[in-house]
Amino acid sequence: MLPSTIETAPKRSGDPLFGVLTGVYLALLATPLVAFAAVRAGMSGSGVLYGVVLVTLTVVTGLGWLATSRAAGVDTRLGGSRLRWLPGIAPAALVLLGFASLAATGVVGFLGFFFGMFATIVGFVLGVMARTRHTLALTEGVDPDCEFTAGWPERARRRVHLVAGLVVAATFLGFVFGSLTERWLLQITSQMALSVGIVLGTWGQERTYVASEVGVEQRMPVARRLFPWADFTGYTRTDDAIVLHRPRGIDFRFALADLDDPDAVERALGTHLSPS
Repeated sequence: MLPSTIETAPKRSGDPLFGVLTGVYLALLATPLVAFAAVRAGMSGSGVLYGVVLVTLTVVTGLGWLATSRAAGVDTRLGGSRLRWLPGIAPAALVLLGFASLAATGVVGFLGFFFGMFATIVGFVLGVMARTRHTLALTEGVDPDCEFTAGWPERARRRVHLVAGLVVAATFLGFVFGSLTERWLLQITSQMALSVGIVLGTWGQERTYVASEVGVEQRMPVARRLFPWADFTGYTRTDDAIVLHRPRGIDFRFALADLDDPDAVERALGTHLSPS
C-alpha cells in the first residue's frame, strides 16, 4: 500500500489575486480602527473622515498585496494549516464591537460592523483559496487512478435537505424575533447561523473526485480539496452507494446510479483502502 500521509508540499509561486484579497482583508480590518483613532484625535468632519477611510483602504490594500507577493508560498502554507479559517473567524469580534458601539460611536461603529462583515466573507474566501492552492501543490504531477462524478444517494440527499431547511427556517425566525424585540445579539447570531444552513444544503450534491496515490481530491467549480488516505478507515459498498468511512467528519457517499462504472471506482479505491 502506498503511503497514506503527506508531510510536505512543493512550493508554489505567489498568486496576485490572493495577494490583492489579502490586502483588501487587512484594509477592511484596519480602516475602522484608523477611523476611530482619527475621531478621537478630533477629526470629526465628514469629508475628513471620508478621506481617512479612502486613504487607509488604499494604502493598507497596497501594502498587504506587496507583503504577500514577497512571501512566496504563503498561500500554500496557510492552506495546509489548521489556521486557514482564522481570517474568516477573527472579524466577528469587529462585527460585535461595531454593532454594540453604534449608539456611542456613530459612523465609526457603522464602519466596524459592516467592514467586519465584509472582512468575514473575504477571510473565508482566502481560506478556500489557500486550501485549493495547497491541494494543487500536493497533486501536481501525480497520475490519477480514476476520476468520477457522483453525489449522495437520493434518500440521503433528501434527509440533508430537510435538515438544512429546518436550520434556515429557525435562523430566519430567530432574526425576525430578534428584530422585533431589539435583541441585537440574537439578530447577529441568526445571520451567522444562516450560512450553516446554506452550506448544509450543499452536502450530497454532485462533485467530481479524483483518486490517486496521495488521496481523494474533491473538485468543485471554484475550489479543490485533498483528503489523504489516512483520513479514511475503509470503504463499504451498499445497494445504492460506495461509502468511504471517516472517523472524524462526514462519510463520503458516491451514489451507484451516478457512476458510469462502479466496479472500476471500487477497484481504484480498494487499492488504498480495505473493505469494512
